[in-house]
Amino acid sequence: MSSAVKYQPSYSIKDYEQWDGDWELWNGIAVSMSPSAVPEHQYLASRLTILIGAQLDNQEVCRKCVVVNEIDWKADVNTVVRPDVLITCDPLPLKHILTPPVFIAEVLSPSTAHKDRTAKRELYQALNVPAYLMLDPADRSLEFLRLGNDGVYRAETLENQTMALQLTDHCSISVNLETLFPSSAEAER
Repeated sequence: MSSAVKYQPSYSIKDYEQWDGDWELWNGIAVSMSPSAVPEHQYLASRLTILIGAQLDNQEVCRKCVVVNEIDWKADVNTVVRPDVLITCDPLPLKHILTPPVFIAEVLSPSTAHKDRTAKRELYQALNVPAYLMLDPADRSLEFLRLGNDGVYRAETLENQTMALQLTDHCSISVNLETLFPSSAEAER
């Protein structure tokens, strides 16, 4: 361990709850959130939320699962993250998500792409989030990762751009991600 890391401050959720501004807490390290996202970022997160929500609503066995966006997940006493989109199949708490989501999606932006592809990927993997989707509006691409039995994320090839998710023993959904990105005409407006 380098001496710089040894003397780096470490924070807890109690500290986090007292801060002003927009923050996340990653394993005790304070991480400042970026300013409000651009419209395309918000469009993609909202569109994904709507597509997943429709799938969940269409199946009685999936009604205990909910999709939410921009909500804090208090993963442990030293970690709070705010994914762009997440699915939980546990009852919604009054304030923050307290149990691991079954799915997380992050919409990449120039200021967050590196963190989402590296630090958050490692964090979500370590916290056993079964499925992680990264959407990149810059090149209209996506990367879908699934947690293997060995606890390591692996990229999954999507057949016909369709993401299949087994959320509980009885609830599975499939979402065609091809419809996420706005058409060229919409993007030019």
